[in-house]
Amino acid sequence: MEIFSWIKDFGIVAVLAGIATVWLTQRWQQKAEMKLKLRESKEKQYKDLLTNLMGFFEGWEDYEISDKKKRKKQFMWEVYTSAIVFASDEVLKLCYKFIESHSKSNLNKESDSDKIYAEIVLAIRRELNIIYGQPDTQLSKADIKILKVD
Repeated sequence: MEIFSWIKDFGIVAVLAGIATVWLTQRWQQKAEMKLKLRESKEKQYKDLLTNLMGFFEGWEDYEISDKKKRKKQFMWEVYTSAIVFASDEVLKLCYKFIESHSKSNLNKESDSDKIYAEIVLAIRRELNIIYGQPDTQLSKADIKILKVD
């Protein structure tokens, strides 16, 4: 009888372990899917933000939008309405710094803009990599460039 009791106890433990394994696996998959959805959502938000930011650079005007100021205003609109909700503190502060670099009182706006743009891109990459558990970017500010086109 002792063997039957032991087999019964072992069976109960095995069933509970199986249930726990299935539950933990399902939970892990749900977390992974949520992280992926969060990253994809953030990527889209940041791509839209960067698309509008490009309106500040000569040679990168949106040909579908004839009014050059419209893209700039759209970037500012996103910073003040959407990015303030979804962007990390670092990205948001850099967006403000970018806008300030285009104020009329700033004399070196192009060189400042390029540097701030690179900082924004790197901050976005760091944030997205953290969400997905990827290693930090190996790029530097010098690697991120806005090349002018004719």
